[in-house]
Amino acid sequence: MLMCARNAEKTLRRALDSIQNQTLRNVETVVVDAGSTDGTARALDVASERDIRVRVEHVPECPREEALNLALADARGDYLFVMDPDAWIESTYLQKLVDAVAVYHAELVVGGVSAEVVSGRRTVEMECDDEDTRYLTQHDFRADAWRHFASGRLMPATGKLFVRERVASERCRFDAQSGNDHSFVADYLRRVERVAFVGRGYRVSRELPNLGGADGARELFARLNAGYDDVHDLLSGWDMLGDPASMDMLTSRYLEMLALCVECACSGSGQGGDKGDGVRELVRKLISSERAQLAASVAKPRDGAAKALVGPIKTQNVQMAIVQARLLNVLRRGAPSTLTPDAFL
Repeated sequence: MLMCARNAEKTLRRALDSIQNQTLRNVETVVVDAGSTDGTARALDVASERDIRVRVEHVPECPREEALNLALADARGDYLFVMDPDAWIESTYLQKLVDAVAVYHAELVVGGVSAEVVSGRRTVEMECDDEDTRYLTQHDFRADAWRHFASGRLMPATGKLFVRERVASERCRFDAQSGNDHSFVADYLRRVERVAFVGRGYRVSRELPNLGGADGARELFARLNAGYDDVHDLLSGWDMLGDPASMDMLTSRYLEMLALCVECACSGSGQGGDKGDGVRELVRKLISSERAQLAASVAKPRDGAAKALVGPIKTQNVQMAIVQARLLNVLRRGAPSTLTPDAFL
């Protein structure tokens, strides 16, 4: 069990209790305290004193991904499972994942995730709990992977059981520059063959930081393109870029997140160039890229905001994109309800 904890005093106890109450007893938990300034460090030390299965390392403030790499280097078990301190797992969850390895000889076991995302005054509930599925050949998994990418179930490292020996052989590491798990998971998926999807049991409740304004839009846009590159490169390595379902998934999800970037840019709640020419220039940059134009031309987004912005993006009509985005900001607050959890986990 790998965890990064920083200023997680309010949720940490529930997370650790859920790990310690697993029916699978042989569970090692490696937690890196990344420079907490609240009671997190003390809570972790108490947990470590009470349970020898909990090991804690205190380091200066660092990105979550950097802390997870430290935990990864210190882990000793046969399997790896990433958990965040604002999550908790049902008591039989880990046993269910380990059983799938034994029964199906799976190299990766993906569990269902339920997410409650709080943004401002709005709470959005999202789930990644596709039906239980087993892929016993590499061909079968890759042919159907687009469906699990689209559900948001594949790219977060959380809620999955990885084989530590394979993590080492593939040299999987978390990328502190990306702000997400995608590169770690993509490296692991690159040559994986047998994959099992099992039922729900990983739950998370998270409050999103304020992504409004130019700064938030730029950060989200950078993360969007990094995630797109990871999935695109993975599909390319699988020789799946010619697969219609895979490309529809990739472009549709890109357009959905791009629409959120435009909404953020037009919200006016961030810092630096949020008004007048500044917002127009930023929106122009967001919607005029080759990637944005391709997505607007071929994508079939599910989210209403993305659908509303298809026309302005396709025609590169900056003013209309701003009008639509500001209208959406008035009509709703927070994350679009049809986006999948891996956009936020």
